[in-house]
Amino acid sequence: MTDAFEVNENSDVYYDGTYWNDFEVVAGRINERISGDAGRSWHQHFAGATGRTFKRALFLNCGNGWVERELVAHGLIAEGVGMDYSQDLLDQATAAAREEGLPLTYLQGNVNTGSFPPGEFDLVVNHAAAHHIAAIDRVFREVCRVLVDDGWFVSFDYVGPHRNQYSLDAWEEAWKVNQELPVALRQDMVYPPIHVMLVVDPTEAIHSELILETYHRYFDNAQFTPLGGAIAYPLLTHNARIFAADEAERAPWIDRILEVDDSYLSTHPDSSLFAYFAGTPRKDVLQMDTLLADWEAEEVERERLAQENGGEYYDRGPLSQALLALEQEAAARQSLEVQVTQLQSELESIRGNFWYPKIRRALDAEPTRRVRQNQAVRRVERLLRREQSG
Repeated sequence: MTDAFEVNENSDVYYDGTYWNDFEVVAGRINERISGDAGRSWHQHFAGATGRTFKRALFLNCGNGWVERELVAHGLIAEGVGMDYSQDLLDQATAAAREEGLPLTYLQGNVNTGSFPPGEFDLVVNHAAAHHIAAIDRVFREVCRVLVDDGWFVSFDYVGPHRNQYSLDAWEEAWKVNQELPVALRQDMVYPPIHVMLVVDPTEAIHSELILETYHRYFDNAQFTPLGGAIAYPLLTHNARIFAADEAERAPWIDRILEVDDSYLSTHPDSSLFAYFAGTPRKDVLQMDTLLADWEAEEVERERLAQENGGEYYDRGPLSQALLALEQEAAARQSLEVQVTQLQSELESIRGNFWYPKIRRALDAEPTRRVRQNQAVRRVERLLRREQSG
């Protein structure tokens, strides 16, 4: 495995800005897709579907711990262990759990390479964590291993295109809807630049396209629910204008965005950016040594190639390529402007030099000097001709 692209040193990006499900109507729409009830959350639905309280749960990339605190509060788990790379976020999670007297403990570690907490679990929760995982096969294999035979793996995650490289068709549709909105509510639609994402958060959607494929390797699926988002997510997430607007002003437009999003999902069933899924471990797969070795080798090679390619795993799509070309053109133009400015500065410097006036006068006098020389030569030539003719 590489060291360059598996973790993010800056945890601030995970709780920055507003997301589409921060809008109550969007959260209700998601709940309704999962549970059939806008007021019933995914974990309430999961608790009802399984009909049990889980003894010990593991939370992948738990962040500041709000998910496990909510699950304890609703009686879904009796005890929980959170794992995350950021010590700062773990300190926040630990402090909050201690203040509320909750049975939660935390372990600092890189989920891609580090050891899972010891012991078995009857529940593992992936809440928006797997799309930040580089070693997706290795981690899902470990989840399968640490779960008891009748344990559950429940997930709520982004499963769309890697690095948020949205399809051309979806982006065009979102663009059209954005143009319908009043100017005061419109999104600044900037297609996600990969090179910027690698700096801001090198783990963002690193292998989101592989999540479901890898999940099905190790788990028998009990429920899979696509949640959409191909249109609504890019229009509502980090849209400061619509978030700050009055509810009465924005409500009909959010409804319009969600209407188009639903329609797009119905005609493009593979376009869902988010999904809820839950299943039980396929323990027999852990005995298939040849298959496991192939998957591991595939993952190691993928990471090696990405490291050689500056953190990029896949070929860029047409929009990303066009964006890169425009940025390169702008950079070249800026470079030329800098060169012109430098030359102008050097010229001004030369003009201000003590020797410049003397050099200028000498150059200006050069034609006159040459004319005089030529006149003298011609006079000598005339005298010679006279003597020869005389």
